Amino acid sequence: MRQVNVVSIVGAGIIGAGWSTLLAVHGYRNIFYTEKKETLDKGILKIKGYLQVMHEYKLADKSPEEYMKLITPTTDFNDVLKGDFIIEAVIEDYGVKKKVFGELDERLDKDVIIASSTSGLLISEIQKSMSRHPERAIIAHPWNPPHLLPLVEIVPGEKTSEEVIQSTREFMEDKLKRVVVVLKKEVPGFIGNRLAFALFREAVHLIDEGVATVEDIDKVVTAAIGLRWVFMGPFLTYHLGGGEGGLEYFFSRGFGYGANEWMYTLAKYDKFPYTGVIKAVNQMKEYQFIKGKSFQELSKWRDENLINVLRFLKEKGAKK
Repeated sequence: MRQVNVVSIVGAGIIGAGWSTLLAVHGYRNIFYTEKKETLDKGILKIKGYLQVMHEYKLADKSPEEYMKLITPTTDFNDVLKGDFIIEAVIEDYGVKKKVFGELDERLDKDVIIASSTSGLLISEIQKSMSRHPERAIIAHPWNPPHLLPLVEIVPGEKTSEEVIQSTREFMEDKLKRVVVVLKKEVPGFIGNRLAFALFREAVHLIDEGVATVEDIDKVVTAAIGLRWVFMGPFLTYHLGGGEGGLEYFFSRGFGYGANEWMYTLAKYDKFPYTGVIKAVNQMKEYQFIKGKSFQELSKWRDENLINVLRFLKEKGAKK
């Protein structure tokens, strides 16, 4: 595939802005595109904010102004065609994504990879919109915020070529220093969001049933579950939960065995219940920590805490 010098990003929301920030910090010129000038301006403000935090915490060698010189904002779709690698970051809608992929496939040379940032849609379905070279389409799903969280899930479709898989992996790992997981089988939601939404579905269920408030549920996660998950996944967590007998004991005689008595009470619905959604949304309006804080202020707080956690793990060698 083509050597990557310039990356085009289609979509100027949170994910597109995060990609642009990450690429700039790693020295890549990138074309930052969206249709509307208002949306583009908001995206640029996000990038500047992200770069400022990274500069303050010495995660970026240069000033935000220097990195901004690597970014070309545009509302002209023709500019996107100048990229050697394309990242799509538009809304989670098959129709919108198919339109983007279809047009790019028609107009780009065949050696340009088109990667979707989708959080859960199938690239095999999106490939149906590509009449020329569907083999160059792939999913490279970042985690929000992309400029800080290192994971990228790579998901090939039915027609994705092995060369595209390997080239995308090498670009993400070697050039952008991401932690890459390539799925062995295409599945909606991939790995991370399937795990995350299993928990979130249960959280909404507990709200709907009046078991706890949104603030109490967040406390349970941040004061217990989340602390372990910073450096251990669920399998290692419960392997240790099985004591000397490990995961086998956990399932056969330990907590995993005991949980068989109550797991049937967990939420089983495949769509969030209206009543649970309304209760959660209303309770967020009374969430004490976020009262009076803007989205930008909360994003900065989140990023600063993520940076501190990542630094601690690196310094203590907790990463496997």
